[in-house]
Amino acid sequence: MTTFTQAVDAADALTDQLQEFTANPRYLPRFFDTFFGLRTALGSARDGFAGLHSGEGGDLPVFATVLDRCEQATAIGMALTPGDAAVSHYAGAVQRAIAAMDDQGDATARPALRGTLRLRSRSAPMVRGGRRPDPAPEPYYASLVKLFPVEAVTLYPLATGIAAGDIVIRLILIGIITLFIVALRWFGTQEERGGDADVVAIAVSVISFELYTASLGGFGYLPGGPEQTSQFLAFITIMWVALVPFVLRRARS
Repeated sequence: MTTFTQAVDAADALTDQLQEFTANPRYLPRFFDTFFGLRTALGSARDGFAGLHSGEGGDLPVFATVLDRCEQATAIGMALTPGDAAVSHYAGAVQRAIAAMDDQGDATARPALRGTLRLRSRSAPMVRGGRRPDPAPEPYYASLVKLFPVEAVTLYPLATGIAAGDIVIRLILIGIITLFIVALRWFGTQEERGGDADVVAIAVSVISFELYTASLGGFGYLPGGPEQTSQFLAFITIMWVALVPFVLRRARS
């Protein structure tokens, strides 16, 4: 019998593993953003899963699925080597663990993409008398992962490989990835029933990607060379990614 506690413990172990990778010099700075994005997404899924099932007993199918997916991802992470293919394999396993926690058997049909990347307030529970207090904003890390384009970060190493040092081809591919971000998030930031896209959130995602690309020399190097470019722009990127979601949430609260 698989219990709720076992499932949550497995998710916590996977979270700790991702946290260790974000500080592991073998994966910095190349894979930092991938692990950081996975870590925040997993934390959001874990908190939602715990909030829904806290206090329940064991022997639910969802507990066994979460336990299995988390343990599979953790095992892959234990044997991880710092290569693009290996990290992608690990990232896929973590995403399956996140999907297991997010899939709570909700039968309500909605578009697969529309609304999934929209910044929103989290509905507050009903209180006595049928009143519902003002909705609280979603957790900071949920806003963070929605604003940082992890999908583009995954594509950029492929673009550099295709360009093979040709800066013109690299810039063209960067432009294509940027258009992909805009197109994906144009639908992803609409409400589930349609409506206007969140242009500000799209702009933040595009800027985040361009800063990330610049920190890896995608647009060339500063006078100090690759090392200065990487360190300076990586610092700017991390500060931007960390602070902008907080400022945007405060401005909309």
